[in-house]
Amino acid sequence: MKLILTAALAAAAIAGSASAQNARIPYGDLNLSTASGADAFDARIAKAAQSMCKNATRPVSRLNDSAQCAAAVRAEAVAQLPGQTRAQYAANRQPITL
Repeated sequence: MKLILTAALAAAAIAGSASAQNARIPYGDLNLSTASGADAFDARIAKAAQSMCKNATRPVSRLNDSAQCAAAVRAEAVAQLPGQTRAQYAANRQPITL
């Protein structure tokens, strides 16, 4: 089974958390070239981020910043997908409208 190792070091640095941790997010059983597979991967990332970012705070602050931490975990997880798999995953995400 393929695993993607999400290093929370980037998330910890961004969110000001004192401790870095890692989460393994499996994706080998998913077909990321389909919307349902990409959705399932997103759910796994969200679950890992929820666990890893529950105590995240803003740098030099006691304010919670779990959203920033979760975004960093998501970015790191997607960045670690192999190139072709990442392209397939990206093709099945909703476009972001600014």
